[in-house]
Amino acid sequence: MRILKATVLLFTTIFMLTIQSCGSKKEHLEDKELSSFMLGGIYFFNGYGGVEVVSKMMSDAGYITDEQLINGYKEIFQFAFEKSQGSGIKRMFKSMWNINNKKELLASINDLKTRTHKYKAWDYARIINNASMGYAADWLTKEEVKEIVQEILPLAQNKYEDWKTYYEDFNKGRIDWNTEDPEAKSFEKIANTITTYNNSIYQVLPLKGKE
Repeated sequence: MRILKATVLLFTTIFMLTIQSCGSKKEHLEDKELSSFMLGGIYFFNGYGGVEVVSKMMSDAGYITDEQLINGYKEIFQFAFEKSQGSGIKRMFKSMWNINNKKELLASINDLKTRTHKYKAWDYARIINNASMGYAADWLTKEEVKEIVQEILPLAQNKYEDWKTYYEDFNKGRIDWNTEDPEAKSFEKIANTITTYNNSIYQVLPLKGKE
């Protein structure tokens, strides 16, 4: 996973104070591309070390406004895996998924997308994660990954009312997959707090956008 870069913020203190004093009405924000990657965000949180670690990354980088948080999360969610991890990712695909190439990866993604399953959030999140890893493995281009993940967003929006119910369903699916999963507690903790912690991108960008 990538480490959030210590970028220099372009906003001056005067500009920040002006924004904060412009009234209580909150402008609606929307970013479908980031929202698509957020479907698999629980895997990225787990990779970075959990909700607390990610929240601190945002705070340390000085991200305060919703716009800044969107930019910050785009940096750590979109293409979260480095090309240097490619060989390890390929070994993981082979051992855990019996996937050895691009064709098999795309077939697996399509199966997760189209199969009938009680806990579809579990499938959707794995599609986002696997597509992201597919890029690091040099099997998918960025454009191909974006196309895949943005096809999943409307499916999730049609099935789930909000991020909370989405990640509740994800966690049920993971438990159903393996009741003795050694990472069960870690994923359950993230699933229970991913929408409520300080600086949560899931509060900035609702699953269904503007009501």
